[in-house]
Order: sequence, then structure tokens, then C-alpha cells
Amino acid sequence: MLPVAMLKRLTQGKPRAKLRITRKQYEGRQPWMVAGMNRKKFEEIIVELPDETIDALYRDAEADRLVEAIFGKVD
Repeated sequence: MLPVAMLKRLTQGKPRAKLRITRKQYEGRQPWMVAGMNRKKFEEIIVELPDETIDALYRDAEADRLVEAIFGKVD
């Protein structure tokens, strides 16, 4: 297993690392297509986002999943 500092250097600047997904997941999901953007522009935006923004988005999504799991889907 790689030390944390080395792992951070290897993944620094990679949009998939910021999104906390593997390369295979990134290629399979094609988030740039879901966003309706070309890949290069999408990756530029993701890399520029502060880590705090990504963290907030993950917390919101997790909260939504938990609420749906507890109360079911609410329209």
C-alpha cells in the first residue's frame, strides 16, 4: 500500500481523483456527458473546484440517499 503523501501526489490534478472514483468508474459513467459538456472543459472545471465544494456535494448526496432509505422516495 502506498503512503498517503505519495498517493496524493500521484492523483493530484486528476478529475477522477477529485470525484473519488476509479478510472474505470470515471470512463464508464462519463460524467462529462451527463453534464452535457465536452470532456476537456468538464475536467478543467472539476480540477479547479475547491475540495470543500466536492465534500459538500458528497455530504448532500449522502444525506439524500439516507433520507430516501429511511422514508422512501418522496416526490
